[in-house]
Amino acid sequence: MSTTDKQFFGPLTLHQKVDKPSVFKNDDPVESVCLLCDEKYILPTSEKDLLTHLFMKHRLVIADVNQIADLPNYINFWKSRFKDQNLPFFCTTMLLDNKPDGTKSKNEEYYLLSDVLPEDKEIRSNLRQSKLEKLLERHAFEREDRNYLKECLFCRYISNDTRANYLNHLYEKHNFHIAKPDNLIFIDDLVDFLSTKLEGLQCIYCEGLFKDRTILKEHMRKKGHKRINPANKDYDKFFLVNYIGDKQTKPKLCKPYTSKVQKQDDIDSNVDSDPEWSEWTEEDCPLITCLLCEHTENEYENILEHMKCLHEFSFTETTNGMDFYHKVKIVNYIRRQILLKQCLSCDTKFDDQKNLEKHIKETNHWVLKKEKWDQPEYYFPTYEDDLFLCFIHDDDESWWSSDEQEVNKRNSMSESISKEMAMAVLSD
Repeated sequence: MSTTDKQFFGPLTLHQKVDKPSVFKNDDPVESVCLLCDEKYILPTSEKDLLTHLFMKHRLVIADVNQIADLPNYINFWKSRFKDQNLPFFCTTMLLDNKPDGTKSKNEEYYLLSDVLPEDKEIRSNLRQSKLEKLLERHAFEREDRNYLKECLFCRYISNDTRANYLNHLYEKHNFHIAKPDNLIFIDDLVDFLSTKLEGLQCIYCEGLFKDRTILKEHMRKKGHKRINPANKDYDKFFLVNYIGDKQTKPKLCKPYTSKVQKQDDIDSNVDSDPEWSEWTEEDCPLITCLLCEHTENEYENILEHMKCLHEFSFTETTNGMDFYHKVKIVNYIRRQILLKQCLSCDTKFDDQKNLEKHIKETNHWVLKKEKWDQPEYYFPTYEDDLFLCFIHDDDESWWSSDEQEVNKRNSMSESISKEMAMAVLSD
């Protein structure tokens, strides 16, 4: 495949807990102009196109785009600021040995716009605060409005009171429980979404299709499927807790409305008041995930030993003599191949993980071909929360070097590669 045919891909999420969920954005189309030229895009529909344009044409990467509550206003703000100063004044400059199209070239400059800059952090915070305030206004309206007119999803009862009473009817009369009304937002859209599924003769929980409504109702009753599917991310936007952007906003804006946050507040009140430790709990300890399966460990050495014993793969031997950046590419390449269930060497595809691993062991295809993994797209992580990347270092140096300058350089580069740069380089 030629470099012009390659597509850059954005980060996925490993199975462990993610601290910062994506901020949901308005679906209303808004025309937005590129920060650095007059190219126009309709957001959120063409968001990926805009981010790709910024990277390919201007070499600009916006960190943590999924955390920007109002991208059009964010872009408008920085478009005005870039009229006063050039990119290096506001952005972190990074040097890579490739042009955006993958062509080899030494010390090519790329720019990272992130909340490391106080001004960027402030605009993100203001946009998030404004977003949350609007959401809470909507939430308060839905709690207090007593003119909600809606027919029941399962019978001919028509509600003409509060949304909470409508949801209580679904639970008390039909044993259909979504969540506590105080934890929900955009209830009108949620009910319409559920109604569309039922009208399409689709089970709300398993999402299977049925021949008629009678069979569907009997299926949902017998199987206990009168509940929403927790694996369906389409429901996330209807839960208020998913709009929480960071810990600073959590107690202030959402404590009165969610039992989950209230429980956390109770925990926090019993721990030391030191701000550096007040948010720490044992379950928050990050885990390192195996490159070849979903097994996790707290210690890097343990995950290396796991791969060597269980999978007969030595990451240390495979990357012996390689520099830091090659090791980063190796990790991201392996992650992508395993995700796609493709052999690391011959690209043969398999239906399941066991057959893939059996093939690799039998053919000794642990040997990685440089022409496959040494590509510019593997500078960017397959998974945005890949802690494995944080333990990579050159063979001739220690990660825990006493040289403070070198440690800071490694920490900065690892954070940029494993978290920030990947957020704006997207594909299908």
